[in-house]
Amino acid sequence: LDNACITGTKWASITQFLVRPYAVSAQLTWCGMPPASLSNTLAMMLCCVPVPCSDPEISRVPFMIDSSKFHIVEAGLKCAQGKCIVNSISLKEGEQKFKEQATIVKNHGAAVVVMAFDETGQAAGFEEKVSMCQRAYRILVEEVGFNPPDIIFDPNILTVGTGLPEHNNYAVDFIRATAEIKRVCPGSKISGGVSNIAFSFRGNEAVRRGFHSAFLHHACKAGMDMGIVNAAQVG
Repeated sequence: LDNACITGTKWASITQFLVRPYAVSAQLTWCGMPPASLSNTLAMMLCCVPVPCSDPEISRVPFMIDSSKFHIVEAGLKCAQGKCIVNSISLKEGEQKFKEQATIVKNHGAAVVVMAFDETGQAAGFEEKVSMCQRAYRILVEEVGFNPPDIIFDPNILTVGTGLPEHNNYAVDFIRATAEIKRVCPGSKISGGVSNIAFSFRGNEAVRRGFHSAFLHHACKAGMDMGIVNAAQVG
């Protein structure tokens, strides 16, 4: 959302901004409040989520509530109607915090994106992606009582073409991990930031569009369910 629209409470402008993606088949509405962009992100979340929720064109698809501050995510959940998706939680701060946040999400009836992070850092290779997601799945299903279809794993789509040899297999690792996670975590979903794959080619839109399309073709065949990408930038 444009900061001027939000801080000036230009609700009509906010609604018009959010309606535009449906012309290119967007299937989620992202409601995010980056802490660096606004002075009072909690108040803005409380104000801005109900506005698009009341629009029949926007509210026909699920809302993704996104913030790096979990109390802001919780505030968004409290004023959103229907079933939302929370982006995101992870094991980065340990199992106790992970279970606390997952329980809050579950109690609001929302689905959740789970990043492939743990106390040691981000999962980059195939084995790390699978093991971190499998650990999170066990906790969510066996200890928190999450419904498996409400768990959306993001095993980290990382950038290729950087010039560093250790990055060359990132795309293949994600695709292989997708198939394996779907096998060992039955019922769960897989998502990812597709535009990350060709970030090293930013500015060359034709190349990026080709990357996005080819990657989605193979990742979806492996079991990927959804992706974050500009729908107009897929061939």
